[in-house]
Amino acid sequence: MQRGRILIVDDDPLVRDVLSSYFENTGQYDTEFAGDGLGGIDKVKNRDYDVVFTDLTMPGINGIDFMREAVKIKPSLPVVVITGHTTIDNAINAMREGAKDFITKPFNFSTVTSVAERVIGERRLLNTIDKGDNRDSCIGRLNSELFRKLQEINILQALSTELDTLYSNRDIYEKVVEMASRLLMVKDVAFGIVDRGTLKIRKAIGLPTREVPVAGSIFERVVLTRSHYVASFGETNPHTGIPLEEPFLAIPFMINNEIFGIISLSNKGDGTAFTNDEISLALTFAKKAAQRIENNALYEVFYNNLINTLKSLVNIIEARDSYTKQHSERVTTYALRIAEAMGLNAEESDALQFGGYLHDIGKIGVRDTILLKRDRLTQEEKTEINLHPVIGGNIIKPLQFFPKERELILHHHEHFDGNGYPDRLSGSAIPVTARILSVADAYDAMTSSRPYRQTRPHQQAVSELQRCSRTQFDGEVVKAFLQTLT
Repeated sequence: MQRGRILIVDDDPLVRDVLSSYFENTGQYDTEFAGDGLGGIDKVKNRDYDVVFTDLTMPGINGIDFMREAVKIKPSLPVVVITGHTTIDNAINAMREGAKDFITKPFNFSTVTSVAERVIGERRLLNTIDKGDNRDSCIGRLNSELFRKLQEINILQALSTELDTLYSNRDIYEKVVEMASRLLMVKDVAFGIVDRGTLKIRKAIGLPTREVPVAGSIFERVVLTRSHYVASFGETNPHTGIPLEEPFLAIPFMINNEIFGIISLSNKGDGTAFTNDEISLALTFAKKAAQRIENNALYEVFYNNLINTLKSLVNIIEARDSYTKQHSERVTTYALRIAEAMGLNAEESDALQFGGYLHDIGKIGVRDTILLKRDRLTQEEKTEINLHPVIGGNIIKPLQFFPKERELILHHHEHFDGNGYPDRLSGSAIPVTARILSVADAYDAMTSSRPYRQTRPHQQAVSELQRCSRTQFDGEVVKAFLQTLT
């Protein structure tokens, strides 16, 4: 595939070096740079470029003047402005002078490459139209190219939507092979993780699932160049060890410019070689899939850290009160048994799994003199401790990741007849997870020691749950809980 030619004009050597290195490392571009506008004009005079990225504020002549002169020399040359002086006037002025786009510093590399791909693609499309062609011929070719591009966009959009529903990287490893097979209509596809000199195949279609040594194989070239590789007929197929008799394409999956995986595609259904358009489509797909894998990994790290922090708060509460030690874990266990008996879906069970553990997190805002009091609480003290669901809900609310868990925490002391707290909800207005946790919490509270009373026997606790069915508790939840005890 033809590499794009990029000129970077900026007086900041750090910006020049960073942009140049980034474009070069994608394997899709060759770059040159100039330290000021005059140097940039000399470059434009002597060589053709697919796109120019220029700063606005530079010694000698500024970016706008450079752009004017460059376009006089090469009228069809696309120029993209990159500047740290972000004002709407600068942007409007640059676009009026013919800039193809306007990017602000600090810039996002994915934005820069997206702009480069779009601008270069547009230029190459226009260059395919010969000046000698008649109007109808030009329009026909443009329509044909536009239709093909729309097809590619629709395919990539469908695959992107499918990828965005996968929150487990294990699932992505499975699906990415199937998607690539559909995308390029190939019979042999394999995806593997690069680990200590081997490619550990996670999923394959038409190929063996095994570890493939990277050294001395086609994959070594991919790793060394950090770029895709189209193998020639006769080269050794790294999966089978025999000479290739069909087209073979290997594409790296990268995070922070480091390769973590490789996907290989071969044996096209029609037996033809991979076209430049097909390779470009496959590269875009691989980039999207790698980004989804990276996002999942970052989310998992963040999510686990967040959960560990919240669990630490629960541990602090339980460390303050020996009587509630491991209370949250027991309540969660009971709640999950009830959920299974009632046939709750996975989302609600997951909310109970985590929310049950955190349901008393609001007690961190209750004074020790109340939380650890050995006598019965006064009405004023009850009012304060009854605020713990609200406090817990407020702790979880800013996180935005746990809406169902927050509902459960906030409403697990509501009563089925509307006489609970904090919002006096009743019946089905109380989330089902909160109704379940209410029963599990009450049972554990009755069968655990408290500073002001002894443990109640199991049968007495069961009788109390039955007595309060349809008043304090949802009768269906109580029935389900009793089924788990048999």
